[in-house]
Amino acid sequence: MKNIFSVWEGVFENFTEAGGDPDAFDSDIWIQKQGKKIEKSYKNYLNRNTVSKDYPLPLVVAMLLLEQEKLSILDFGGGMGIQYLDIISKVHDAEKAVKFTIVDGASTLKNVPGFMRKFKNLSYEEDLKNVHGNFDIIHIGSTLQYIEDWKTLLEHFKNKYNPTYFVFSDLMAGDIPSFVSHQIFYDKRIPHHFLNKDGFQTTLESMSFKKIYESKFRHDILDQEEVFPNSALPESHKISRSIHMVFRKV
Repeated sequence: MKNIFSVWEGVFENFTEAGGDPDAFDSDIWIQKQGKKIEKSYKNYLNRNTVSKDYPLPLVVAMLLLEQEKLSILDFGGGMGIQYLDIISKVHDAEKAVKFTIVDGASTLKNVPGFMRKFKNLSYEEDLKNVHGNFDIIHIGSTLQYIEDWKTLLEHFKNKYNPTYFVFSDLMAGDIPSFVSHQIFYDKRIPHHFLNKDGFQTTLESMSFKKIYESKFRHDILDQEEVFPNSALPESHKISRSIHMVFRKV
């Protein structure tokens, strides 16, 4: 098998030990890539092109709208709104029925294209302190790995927003020990969790949420679809793919 560049380097106990460059999310190249992704997703929306990297959120929304007329979603780390476009492209009447709130960093949100501001049921916030009310779904896609105290965050979501569902997309978890690594992003090193899948599930169960869906995620990293770029990690700490998991309150 061809060796490729490893996106992750190192195994650490916590973010303090790992150090790194959390300002990577404010770098010009990160923002430029976000802009290119949202432009591409918007074109897919206009063309009703539903071929995409499949997160489970649109299907969860479609099923729930069979049972209720309105739906509220908090997308934590939702970037410029790719998941919102994916939903309203695929789910009938979702643009009218779904209230969608994105929480992300200031650098990302100030660069959201003007065409995304036209959707009346889509809103953006930089700070969770400004987000109030209950949400049917909390969605966290390709983001939880960057949160040092992710358990406290999930407890906060449960207690403040009273969600019925947690939807985790592109979650870096598997049959491995939990550890922290560096994600190599050009000249930046971002502290990054890899999680033990069973331990993660146990955490959600302790919050009274039951797993109802799990799948592996097929996606491209560094233009490599079949090979997960983690060659610099020990064999005991490697996963073959990230996963999707959906939990429902019991």
